[in-house]
Amino acid sequence: MVHTEFTTADVDMAHDYLRSAYADHAPRLSGDRDHFRFRATSTREDRFGVEFVAHSMELRTVVEPLGDLLIPHVLNGGLVMAGLNDDVRAGAGEELLVSPDSRLALRWEGSELGVLRLDTAAVIRVASELTDGRVRFPLSRPVSATRARYWRSVVRHVTRDFLSDQAALASPLIRAQIFRLLATTLLETFPIAMEQAPSRGTVRPAALRRAIAFIDAHADTDIGVAEVAAAARVGPRALQSAFQRHLGLTPTTYLRQVRLDRAHLDLQMADPTKGDTVAAIANTWGFAHHGRFANAYRKRYGRSPRDTLLS
Repeated sequence: MVHTEFTTADVDMAHDYLRSAYADHAPRLSGDRDHFRFRATSTREDRFGVEFVAHSMELRTVVEPLGDLLIPHVLNGGLVMAGLNDDVRAGAGEELLVSPDSRLALRWEGSELGVLRLDTAAVIRVASELTDGRVRFPLSRPVSATRARYWRSVVRHVTRDFLSDQAALASPLIRAQIFRLLATTLLETFPIAMEQAPSRGTVRPAALRRAIAFIDAHADTDIGVAEVAAAARVGPRALQSAFQRHLGLTPTTYLRQVRLDRAHLDLQMADPTKGDTVAAIANTWGFAHHGRFANAYRKRYGRSPRDTLLS
């Protein structure tokens, strides 16, 4: 994770920062230029970031396509964005999804935004687990107030419980888990356009064996259904159906079981006198919530992870 902070009272420097962080634009400003204040913070990894921007003047501009998926949450004031066919407004306490591939007119009527940034291609890979067709992200508001509240709770959870936990963030699998949580919540919160492709038919046993072998060999890396399906040379939906039909579980559940088994082996081989801990082993295998890890471990092995470590 990379954390940056930027503050300035110079309008030109502020917009140089915004161009480099977001997209090219030519701002039209109104307000008190003599007392201008700008502040921005950003905490990012490859696939997601949490950002904050405070700008003391009213801003109007046209921005080029952003590339990344941005979900700004208005903390103070208002935000209006417009595309060819869309005109979406968010007031204080509300958010919107910014289309990553459209030129947009922007009017920022306030001073503070919290922004969640997601890598578009990585979100599409998660979406491919739901559809084998094309995925589009239109400029939009949440589908309901209930989903909007859940989105905010997830972002708060990530910001407060994960981004401040350096030990957990050191684990690539936990960072992947955080991203997957954000991506799946995004897909449930906003009206994403997902076009279904025709089914590819029945998965042969050899393809299922390839999928299982791939999971077993790569359980320590950041993989999901999309990567497993590609290795098996079938579509994600067909792979999901094959796992359910032949194993009675999903590929994701099988992957979680393999990681739990690897954590069990690590606990058996660990030496607490040398500083090995349950938390560190759980983090290594992507179990960010240590209470849930302990419950799953006890259910599978009949004892606590601590008992295994100390035995």
